[in-house]
Amino acid sequence: MTKTSPAFHDAGQQRRYSGAAMALHWAIALLILAQIGLGWWMNEVVPDHTPIQEQLEGLHISLGLTTMLLIAVRIAVRLVQKQPPLSTDLAAWERLLAVAGHLLFYLLMIALPLTGWIMISARADPISFWGLAWPRLPGLEFLAAHDQRPLRHALQNIHTNLLIWVVLANLALHVAGALKHQFGGHPVLWRMSPFGRR
Repeated sequence: MTKTSPAFHDAGQQRRYSGAAMALHWAIALLILAQIGLGWWMNEVVPDHTPIQEQLEGLHISLGLTTMLLIAVRIAVRLVQKQPPLSTDLAAWERLLAVAGHLLFYLLMIALPLTGWIMISARADPISFWGLAWPRLPGLEFLAAHDQRPLRHALQNIHTNLLIWVVLANLALHVAGALKHQFGGHPVLWRMSPFGRR
């Protein structure tokens, strides 16, 4: 039985994400996927202006605000903790795509809950976060005092028709790239898996 050298073990650890980064990564990923499914069900399946739709919308808002808070924590962790370097086996174009894909994910993770927060800030109804009062987006309190249906419709188009499809497309590329490397002789899933080993 061959023992792994300490140097190799240390190098492997440096190329893995921290436990906090892993937990936030998977929690946010699951929440975003759940939100996409819930949003589709709420808008396309459930009849409009019914009590069940209102309940699902309240759940969608609470989950969205929870996701936004976790994203803020993830960005803080990203700024504080040193990120593991990309694999040296990657070609230059693959490294560029990986960096661009991660940057796009962060932009989308900010844009999705932010557009949702703006939408609910433009309504006269109070914002509920798991039964607790949640403030309107600072600086936009005046929107609730006026009829902002055109603004809400425009934001809803951006939120549900544009950003969601960009998220799904970027996610598909992200998963395809990870699987390509995982089964192409350069395993990468161990870097973000709490149970993975190189």
